Amino acid sequence: MNKDKLEFVSAIITNNEGNILLLKRRNDLVLDAGKYDLCSGHMKECEVPMQTIYREMYEELGIKQEEIKKLQKIADIPTPHKKLKGTICHMYHVEIDLTQKEINQRLKKVKEPEIESAQYIENIGMLRKIQKYTNLMRTEHTDEQDRIFEIMQEKQNKKEEIRVYKEQGKESKLCQEER
Repeated sequence: MNKDKLEFVSAIITNNEGNILLLKRRNDLVLDAGKYDLCSGHMKECEVPMQTIYREMYEELGIKQEEIKKLQKIADIPTPHKKLKGTICHMYHVEIDLTQKEINQRLKKVKEPEIESAQYIENIGMLRKIQKYTNLMRTEHTDEQDRIFEIMQEKQNKKEEIRVYKEQGKESKLCQEER
């Protein structure tokens, strides 16, 4: 972590089907009450981005490191939060195998909860529209975020193609790449 600048992490969390987890912040918070968000937070001085992702997922959602099926860095982008211009956000894709109900049950056990509820949405296009055309999320729209959305859409498309090929009993290049 750069000691001169704040750094943040943010995770686009998906389940096996590629649905994206959207988090609703509590209405009684001082910062961005009632807004929708991704799992995110600031890095502590002694942390590297991956450690922060693990910590934030546990603190905010009660998800333990060993429950994460896949963790992949997507990109480093300027933090899109209006109040934090000039800081860096390390974006990750995280895959978990938990239902919406299981996550919401865990939220009740979090010590200092900021998240009121969690909801899976079906595709990255919906998340993109929510972020780009409304003020629901805590950030303003940026070109860097467009790149992140495009990367996530490509991942989702690959996953869907593999699923269809497997259902049809066919093997594709993508299926071979997965192995």
